[in-house]
Formats: sequence, C-alpha cells, structure tokens
Amino acid sequence: MYSIKEIIASLPLEKRKLDSLWINIFLRPVSFPVSWLLLRFRLAPSAVSYIAALVCIAGGILFSLPNDFYLIGIGAILFNVFAILDCVDGNMARVTGKAGPWGGWADAVSGFIAYTSVFFGTGMWVFWKTDYWPVLVIVGLTSSANLLTRVAYQMYKNIVGESAHSSVSFERMLANNTGITGFLMPIVLVFHYIDFLPGMWGVIWFNAAFYGLGCAAALLKLGIKAVKSS
Repeated sequence: MYSIKEIIASLPLEKRKLDSLWINIFLRPVSFPVSWLLLRFRLAPSAVSYIAALVCIAGGILFSLPNDFYLIGIGAILFNVFAILDCVDGNMARVTGKAGPWGGWADAVSGFIAYTSVFFGTGMWVFWKTDYWPVLVIVGLTSSANLLTRVAYQMYKNIVGESAHSSVSFERMLANNTGITGFLMPIVLVFHYIDFLPGMWGVIWFNAAFYGLGCAAALLKLGIKAVKSS
C-alpha cells in the first residue's frame, strides 16, 4: 500500500510549476490524504475521474435550483469537492504507474462536464434572482466557446505533441488560475453564501469575455499555423 509520502513524491516538479496558485495552496495538500484513502479502497484513477464528473453534475443540478439557499450551497460545496477529486485522480495515476491515454481521456471529459455544470449553474443562479433570461444564452455561448477551444487545442496537440504546451504557456497559466481548479470554484461558493449578485454577474461576464475572446484568438492562432504548415 502506498504512503502519503510516496504520493507526494510522485508529483514531478514540472507539474507543480504548471499547477494554479489555488491548487498549490489548498487543493493539492488536501488531495494527498484523500488519494491515500481512496487507494486503500482500491479505486482506479479513472473511476475517481468518473465519480468527480458525477459529483460536479450533482453540484450543477443543486446550484440551478430556484431560491433554495441550503441546497444551492451544497451544490457549491460539491463544485469544490470536484476540484479536489480532479487532483486526486492524477495523484493516484502517478503513484500507481497507471497514467495513460484512457486516464487522460477520463480526466478531460470530467473537466468538460465540470465547466458546463458551473457555467450553467451560475447562469441559473442569476436567472432565478433577476428573471433575466439572456443570461442563459450568455452562459450557453461561454460553455460552447470553452469546449471549442479545448477541442481545437487537443487536435493541435495531437499534431505537434507536447510542444503544444509551450506555445500556449501564458494562456494555460491564466486559464489554470481562473478555471475549475483555480479560483472559480471557491469564488462561486463565497458569492453564493454572501448572496453577492454583482459578484456572480462578474463571474459570468469574466468567463464570457475570457473564453469567448480566447476561443477566437486560439482559432485564429491555430488557423495561421495550419496555413503556414500546409
């Protein structure tokens, strides 16, 4: 059985450098004992990825409920549980030597589900408080832009390999710190519990601008690379 020290030691320095500030401050330290516990139950890393996706779907459903402060709060907590589990599956894969393409696939799908759940959840939170239906269109477009960007980048990575990381290092760093394993989840939790409508609007507009403009920039950048390479 693996010890917590072995789990910590399996995390390479390069990975630590790529992790968001929130991961290094909170998520990763919490994920180590959780990883140890789940390994004792002999769960596979990919199983944890699937569980994390279900947790985030449940969080999105609860966060979308109308005017139920406590259940919405549980949804926000589940979002943050997902963020911890998103670190746990990687810890488990590295220490057991089970990291592979299918594990990466499960982790990626889990992340796609998480972004969609959080975007629509925050949109519904604002909608129930304001009855402003265009917010649902905004979060729908944000979710679509996020998914399109990720799919385009993955296709690009399939062509050029790991060198793709260096070409989007700044964008990746910014996305890591503002995304589902960055400060997005704790901010959503805090804004709900203090009932801060302007703050939740800020989250929605920031994500819409970030992923909308980011999607356009990524497609333009990758399109130029494709033309030059053809």
